[in-house]
Amino acid sequence: MEPSSTTLLKFSDLLEANTFPIRNQNVVLFEESYAQNDVIIDHVYKTEFFGLMLVEAGESYYSVGDYRYEIKKNDILFVVPGEVFKVHFVSKDFSAKYLCFNIQMISDAGFNYRSNDIIKSFSTHPSYIIKNERIFYRKLQSAIAELAFLNDARNDVFYANEMIWHLFSLIMYTIEEFFRQSNSKTIATSREETITTNFYLLVQSHYNIHHDVQFYADKLFISRKHLSKVIKKTMGIIPKDIIHQVLLIEAKILLKNRLTTIGSVAELLNFKDPFTFSKFFKKQTGMSPKDYKEEELF
Repeated sequence: MEPSSTTLLKFSDLLEANTFPIRNQNVVLFEESYAQNDVIIDHVYKTEFFGLMLVEAGESYYSVGDYRYEIKKNDILFVVPGEVFKVHFVSKDFSAKYLCFNIQMISDAGFNYRSNDIIKSFSTHPSYIIKNERIFYRKLQSAIAELAFLNDARNDVFYANEMIWHLFSLIMYTIEEFFRQSNSKTIATSREETITTNFYLLVQSHYNIHHDVQFYADKLFISRKHLSKVIKKTMGIIPKDIIHQVLLIEAKILLKNRLTTIGSVAELLNFKDPFTFSKFFKKQTGMSPKDYKEEELF
């Protein structure tokens, strides 16, 4: 059940916030920086549209349901209607480009919402993020920039509407091509997908107590070696990396609270002592928790 204080992010609000006339009212493209960001930290939001976010600089931490994530420069985030999320942190150097669209745009471009693999791919992963795929990122970045130019009614382009639909379709097919090539490299069985999903759920529930892979393997009734093999195949990283990612995101969120101490964060995340926590944090980030707390990122 969604909290009563949930704010619905409407597509109509994006249209109203646009500062110049646009040709196609079913697609909105814009840039956003930390200074322009009016998101309330730790507030619950829900989207009613599809979208892509291309992170150009900085970092942000957010959660979707029980999952917590970090996005950084060169990451691509997919947004789907009905997704409920909270933003926990946005760095001061954060900037991103957005492509947001509604179901009507999908229909106008000739896609079937229910059967199209591209649209379904947006929601096949718990908050789909593509990390550090530079070539794919630049392809989308270039196409989105061109689409933004065409959709700006101040620019005189004779076949603008036709070109908008064509370019939007090109973006969708570029995404599908990336998904298909990625899937052809490692095709996971349904059992492996189940293991991956259940592993994520377990980590989200127990990361602050259990940091060892063996605990999660035991919970899943499989060997540690098999769990590592499955996660490596489905996610491209090892289970310990996922546990560390979740721990690190939570640690950063806790450290940004000026009322918390390094010792209290170490205790909350079940590290043996502050020294062990500091060693972990520095290994993951290159800086000590003390330096991170003092850095003016928030």
